[in-house]
Amino acid sequence: MGTMTTDKNLRVEAAGQAKSQGRRRTAQQWSVRLPQFLIVIAFLVLWEIGAGRFVDDLLISRPSEIFPELWSWIVDGDLLYHAASTFKDSALGLLCGGLAGLAVGCILGQSKKLAVIFEPFITALYTMPKHALIPLFIMWVGINSELRVLTSSTIVFFLIFNNTSFGIRDVSTALVNSVRVMGGSSADVLFRVSLPSALIWVVAAMKLAVPQAIVGVVVAEMLAGDRGLGFLVAMNAGTFNTAGTFAAITALLVAGFLVDRLVGFLTRRALSWKTAS
Repeated sequence: MGTMTTDKNLRVEAAGQAKSQGRRRTAQQWSVRLPQFLIVIAFLVLWEIGAGRFVDDLLISRPSEIFPELWSWIVDGDLLYHAASTFKDSALGLLCGGLAGLAVGCILGQSKKLAVIFEPFITALYTMPKHALIPLFIMWVGINSELRVLTSSTIVFFLIFNNTSFGIRDVSTALVNSVRVMGGSSADVLFRVSLPSALIWVVAAMKLAVPQAIVGVVVAEMLAGDRGLGFLVAMNAGTFNTAGTFAAITALLVAGFLVDRLVGFLTRRALSWKTAS
């Protein structure tokens, strides 16, 4: 009877501690979220007051003009149409460039000789601004979706490749030798040792590659596109529609923020085993 009472008291105490921790966590979150919210409100108010008084409306417009423009795009379905085009091409570019970077990174990461041979060529291509290739890509594939996917893939490829190859080379040699001594093949070394050990590097690369995939597509849309969020920015800027330009930039900002939060959530889930260990 005494043992049951003790267990009950322990459970009640644990529940109380959990509630207390939850309240402290909520208070900490509000202590961050509230100042962030106030900063945004203050910024918008100062922007609204300053536009037309200190800076010409033609240059910065006003929030009271920008948000109605953005809302009209949402109601008409224009924003969804252009955003869907941008993110579809970004996803394809991320998939193609990511798989290619992962494959080449695995090959060169496992072969020191091949890595030494190809290192100067890869370094030269990596250091070159990828957006400078867009005019060449236009001659190769035109100005349709293929251009945006190719641009995005090129940017993503080098980000994934570099981290994958470095992560595989960083694997403990003793661990690799142990697998080989036990009769493991090259495939066993790759899939059971190298890739799992390099996962944290690959995930870190994905954190960078996802927004850069979107950047590549948006730049291609701005230079040669007939749809997408980048096209919206370029079209409104070309007609000196400042409110429309800021509305398109706001859509990109919000979309990029949400994508970053989604990628952060997924990467935390992918590395939960690392945190637990």
